[in-house]
Amino acid sequence: MNDEVDGPFLPGVPKTDEMRVQSVPEVIAELTGRPYVITVKCDGTSASYGIHCHTGAFTVCGRNWSIKRGNNAYWNAAEKYQLETALARHPEMILQAELVGPGIQKNRLALPGIQLAAFNVFDQKNGRYLAHDEAGDFPGSIGVPMVEVLERGESFAHDQASLLALSEGFYAGTQNEREGIVIRSLSESISQVLGGRLSFKAISNRFLLKGGD
Repeated sequence: MNDEVDGPFLPGVPKTDEMRVQSVPEVIAELTGRPYVITVKCDGTSASYGIHCHTGAFTVCGRNWSIKRGNNAYWNAAEKYQLETALARHPEMILQAELVGPGIQKNRLALPGIQLAAFNVFDQKNGRYLAHDEAGDFPGSIGVPMVEVLERGESFAHDQASLLALSEGFYAGTQNEREGIVIRSLSESISQVLGGRLSFKAISNRFLLKGGD
């Protein structure tokens, strides 16, 4: 991807990572009976975009570090969606998205070019994630699609087996196994089990058996 580390991650912004339900099945009980949303987990690499709270500079990050401006997928996506201009108008907002397309993982979505699928919006001024519906309004307003919603409801009733079953399937228009799903509370909530926000993932066993990681 020709990306070079430029420096630390955006200060005060959580890095993107979710625990597998296979590792923390007790988290299911915390969500049971509550409004929820389940989205497709794209098989790509996470990217964070926003205005650095100290320097005022537009900053592009991979999973753990900021990335130097250049001809790489992270910055090419920023240019495609004109994020430097868009986020300068909203300096408090950090956009976190899955970066997918040619040259990223195995391009299981079979895309002809790089794309972003937003999954988080973090309000760095107030130090909080926006809830799912609130967050969805923002990426759309700057032209970035949100991740696909598979299911939502008013009362979560899944167990581990049903989540693993739901995690299986193909990416749209392909015969490529999708990586899995992300499950979270519809409104932002804290999990005692996870020690952070109530958000976790289920990775498809079919995906793992076919060489995913």
